[in-house]
Amino acid sequence: MSVPHARGYLLLRRGGGLWGIANAAIDGLVRRGADYRITIGDSGGNGSGVLAADEILGVVEDLRVWPLAPVVRRFWPQPAAGLAVHGGEPVVVVDPGRPPAALQSGDGEDGGEGDRPDEGLEGRQGRE
Repeated sequence: MSVPHARGYLLLRRGGGLWGIANAAIDGLVRRGADYRITIGDSGGNGSGVLAADEILGVVEDLRVWPLAPVVRRFWPQPAAGLAVHGGEPVVVVDPGRPPAALQSGDGEDGGEGDRPDEGLEGRQGRE
């Protein structure tokens, strides 16, 4: 069960992107082979799902999160709770009630389409 009073954000990499998930929404974290599976739920206990990560970077307690501006929403098709910057890199903050397809593992309740790390991010990374 997620811990509503947990502080900070778990930072992870998936498909070359940097993502953040509020610690309060995380129900579990396990390593499976070369990647990780993160079980989440929103703060109300809804929206549970299993997300995948290529790498876990750690927890950041003082991450400043900004809401998505309308212009960003127009060009970013995935749901997100906001954006942040950590170590000079942009971080997409996950909305636990609507996790992005790019993080869905395909083996949980989220109905993901598989483990393609770049699913839903083609042409938006600029680094690959």
